[in-house]
Amino acid sequence: MKISKVSLKSLLYIIVGNLGLAVALDCFFTDNEIAAGGFGGIGVIVSSLLPVSVGTVVFLISVPVFVWSYFVQGGAYTLSALLSTAAFSLFADLFTFLPCLTENRLLAAICGGALYGVAGAVLARGYVAGSGTDLLARLLVTKFRNVSLGTLVFICDAAVVVASVFAFGDIESGIYAGFAIAVCSFTMDTVIHGFNKAVVFEVITPDEEATERLSDAIMERLDRGVTLIPAVGMYKRSDRSVLMVAVSPKQIYEVKDLIHEMAPGSFAVMLHANGVIGEGFKGLDVTVPVKDIGEDEKF
Repeated sequence: MKISKVSLKSLLYIIVGNLGLAVALDCFFTDNEIAAGGFGGIGVIVSSLLPVSVGTVVFLISVPVFVWSYFVQGGAYTLSALLSTAAFSLFADLFTFLPCLTENRLLAAICGGALYGVAGAVLARGYVAGSGTDLLARLLVTKFRNVSLGTLVFICDAAVVVASVFAFGDIESGIYAGFAIAVCSFTMDTVIHGFNKAVVFEVITPDEEATERLSDAIMERLDRGVTLIPAVGMYKRSDRSVLMVAVSPKQIYEVKDLIHEMAPGSFAVMLHANGVIGEGFKGLDVTVPVKDIGEDEKF
């Protein structure tokens, strides 16, 4: 069977993302008794009670989620979920020989949580499934689209932390685990949105000629689309024109220079946008089922 370029890239995302998750688990969480949510946290709890490895527990309890994923995200995504969970289970058991990098539980929660968040963002960026509650959150976000992916991961993991407090009888471990999850959630949202930052300019031009000059210059020099919005200046009740354009952060000063050059006397507002979807921007919309995303939109 021929393996496509996209499939190889997906496999790379799966390996890198789950490698980060496993390293965080083995180097920061396990020896410090921090069950930082996820199916990995459930694995830590179960393996402390039964003679079974963390990786085995994670894979077994993921099976029902695979079934749900098949109907929501499609067969290709579910296959990536299966591979991702298998990779995490393998890495988690394979890297148990790695030493604990710090015995300071607060530092372990910060470092492990940050690594968890980056690894989760890598998986989301590649439109491939993570394992455990990351996969569960990716399914839930298609239903609760007004809630961010990081927040849903936080909610799922919080339930695991509460269970770990009762299992271990250690409230302090639960507090550190909750802090680690908060760091993970913040890091994941920051990294995901950081891939797609943009700046939106809304420019009120002084006259029609300035409107034409500025819009033509932006389209020709910056290769960005411009939208003309008819408006009324309420002070003089006069017709005005508003140009709206979204650009990358590195183009901010070019737009400012064009405004001064082509439309002096304009009034401009600059807005920072954390997400832009459309031509010229490769947005990451985790609320859309992966099976509904075209191959050319993924990478």
